[in-house]
Amino acid sequence: MAKIKKKLKKFGRYVWELFKGSFPATIMYVMAGSILLMLTMKPNETTKIIPWDNKALMWTIVCIVAAAAYNALVSWAMGGSHYEMLASGNIKRVSASYGEGYKISSHKEAKEYREWKGFAMGAWSALFTLVGGIFFGCNQGAIDGAAIGGDTMSTGLAIFTLVFLFITGWSLLPFYYMNMNGIAVNYFLTCLFALIPIAVTGAFYIAGAYARRNKAIRQQEMADRAAAAEAAKVKKINYGGLPGTKPKKRK
Repeated sequence: MAKIKKKLKKFGRYVWELFKGSFPATIMYVMAGSILLMLTMKPNETTKIIPWDNKALMWTIVCIVAAAAYNALVSWAMGGSHYEMLASGNIKRVSASYGEGYKISSHKEAKEYREWKGFAMGAWSALFTLVGGIFFGCNQGAIDGAAIGGDTMSTGLAIFTLVFLFITGWSLLPFYYMNMNGIAVNYFLTCLFALIPIAVTGAFYIAGAYARRNKAIRQQEMADRAAAAEAAKVKKINYGGLPGTKPKKRK
């Protein structure tokens, strides 16, 4: 029973660290959806329909690229910090194997670099996108009916529709506007947008870790070369400190 509790506690720490790691990127994607909604949800005065035009497409691309760029930056930095934590963990484990038990107070195993962690954090960030796509896909008839034909939705459905348009509008709004303008698109396709945070987080998390590793290797090589150069220097003997050993100068 004690072993099970220990494993569950360890699993909980990993899940919590992955969730915390995904939080900055998740907030950025939510902000991108909210900004896109505010920039584009302006219906035509005549048709009362929100147009899907080049302007809407441009703002959609800008918001997606901005969110993905921030996601990449955060993942890169996190990959580097997790690599440093892995290096600390390796030192700790090697010292323990020799019976020294070297302690590193800042070390946390749950924060050590693992290749799969980037994709796991990306999956956390993609959760709203995935759930929003499934929700819109399951209620496509009612949502499109209200958007195009002016049908009424239940209060609960209307609230959830608006909430998802705010938090994951960067993936839903293009399809919503297309359907509003008579271009029939299945909302389940928006689930594919969930691949963006997963791929970006995973790729840049790994790249950030390798960048930090390469930097550490270069620094070690420079230190080794400096030490070798220092050792190769000709050391001058201070004969003045040894009476009777100073060589006679030639006249």
